[in-house]
Amino acid sequence: MAPTSFFIAVLAGMAMLLEPTYGLSMPSSFEKRVTWWKPTAGMTWQIVLSHKLKNLAVDVSTYDIDMFDTPTTTINTLHSQRRYVICYFSAGTWENWRPDAANFAAADKGHNVGSWVGELWLNTSSPSVRNIMLKRLDLARSKHCDAVDPDNTDAFDNTNGLGLTEQDSIDFVTFLANAAHARGMAVGLKNSGPIISDSIVSMVDFAVNEQCVHYKECQKWTPFITANKPVFGIEYPSAGAATTLTTKAKYCNNPTRTGFSTLLKKMNLDDWYMRC
Repeated sequence: MAPTSFFIAVLAGMAMLLEPTYGLSMPSSFEKRVTWWKPTAGMTWQIVLSHKLKNLAVDVSTYDIDMFDTPTTTINTLHSQRRYVICYFSAGTWENWRPDAANFAAADKGHNVGSWVGELWLNTSSPSVRNIMLKRLDLARSKHCDAVDPDNTDAFDNTNGLGLTEQDSIDFVTFLANAAHARGMAVGLKNSGPIISDSIVSMVDFAVNEQCVHYKECQKWTPFITANKPVFGIEYPSAGAATTLTTKAKYCNNPTRTGFSTLLKKMNLDDWYMRC
């Protein structure tokens, strides 16, 4: 082989090694070289989960959107606008409307999730459930998500019908964090306040919290701010009150949420928001 041809072949091989492997499970030798987005405290954001994202022009750095409902083209458009994309999915519950709902075994399903229709707690220690979650992470990677927002990792704090404990949640969050990072994506902790510890804060890249001001428990999430990791907060004011300055001040001026990236939202998480 001529010298020029040899160097071309070498360069081609290097390019193949460095090319992103969207949607695939990567070998351990590659995982050691994977990097992912490291968000910082104070980043602005918007979250829309009730429908496909329509307004891509909100002046924020980060969007949290539904992984299944959002097409890759929308994520690519947000990236072209220099925005980060967090992809939401429920990791700890079965939802009967999801495209992979039939893949879950009946034995892995527990009690209803509160008053939510068509949603049941899952046995997150089940190998079958975890394999399905790996496929969801592969889907998130194939859609070019920068991060994932795996919801419902707090079964221990609810009547789950499966005997799940805090340690089960810690194990599951560890599993999700390692798998997301191996695929080059950041990962957040959704609610799950009782399991927050130095190791959890170190393991995940951000937190998504609902109603910590309302429940007077924001101090549980301050270790994320200390570590310069975002706490993306959501408060749900009572119907009709969210448009008043008095209501906004009630939530936004609360000193326990200092450093948090807090939004006032409707419970259905549509396009409407007020930013603190």
